[in-house]
Amino acid sequence: MKLEHFGMAEPGDCRLVFTASAEELAAALAKEQAAPDAPQDEEELLTAAVNRTILEGFDPLYRQLVQEQQIVPVTDPDFELLAVNKAEGFRAGAQFYTLPPLELGRDTGFVQAIEPHPLRRLTIELEINRNYGDEERAADAAGKAALRDRVTRELYAKRCAQAKDRAEKELVWQLGDEVTGFVPKRLEAGNYFAEQRQFNLSLQANGINFDRFLAVRGQTVEQFRQWLHRQAERKLRSWLGLMLVAEREGLQPTEAEVNAALANWNEKLDGERTFPANDSRKVRQRLARANAAAFVVAHSTLTPPPAEPIVQEPENK
Repeated sequence: MKLEHFGMAEPGDCRLVFTASAEELAAALAKEQAAPDAPQDEEELLTAAVNRTILEGFDPLYRQLVQEQQIVPVTDPDFELLAVNKAEGFRAGAQFYTLPPLELGRDTGFVQAIEPHPLRRLTIELEINRNYGDEERAADAAGKAALRDRVTRELYAKRCAQAKDRAEKELVWQLGDEVTGFVPKRLEAGNYFAEQRQFNLSLQANGINFDRFLAVRGQTVEQFRQWLHRQAERKLRSWLGLMLVAEREGLQPTEAEVNAALANWNEKLDGERTFPANDSRKVRQRLARANAAAFVVAHSTLTPPPAEPIVQEPENK
């Protein structure tokens, strides 16, 4: 496999074209044909062979490119087949993003309040009916009051734990405000669409109507889109900034930690396996970001929630 061209459309947006020989393609075809579930369609077989050639042969080219260009990839390569011919091999393109030239300001001293969502009286009564019905029916007036107080505090403790998780994420997202410099426009766009998908899934999971959501927030559709763009960019800069924090503070994972994660591959965290150099990169950066996030939280301040639960009583109609 040989590199034909490498360049950047803009800082951090890497594009390359590479070729594989007819011999490399033929070897991959033979392996595909020998597989028990080999594609029967000629075109599908050729596509599988091209994919195999890339996954098995791209690794050395990738390692050489990273070393020579002194780049830090941060995304998986996206491959595109440009031309293929059994007699000549194939020509393909790849695109991936690297860590752009960013500046990191402070990485400590952030402040975020832990703000649990208020409890509704109806939520408390439903919890008692669902899990404490017998106890509630057997109790006298004082016992019923004590039960409600206990259940309220249990629910509030859960709300506080959830609020703490949100606040810790917000501390890390504040890091994004300290990361300045150019970020590739296509990387920003991709992150925005991912954020939009996540938001839509959240609305669906909670049965919330989008128009009702806008009404509660007092926003127009355009105002919401602008807000979501800002949030997506902030989170992207935070995500990139965590790698800068890991480098600055010496929080890179050990080789033993990386090897352990590779041996116990987690698709939910790292996606599908690709080729060795990229798989190592994904695991190493995930562990580094986790270390950096823990550092940011440990060196920032979470202000505590109210000591007593806030209970919303039903409105009188």
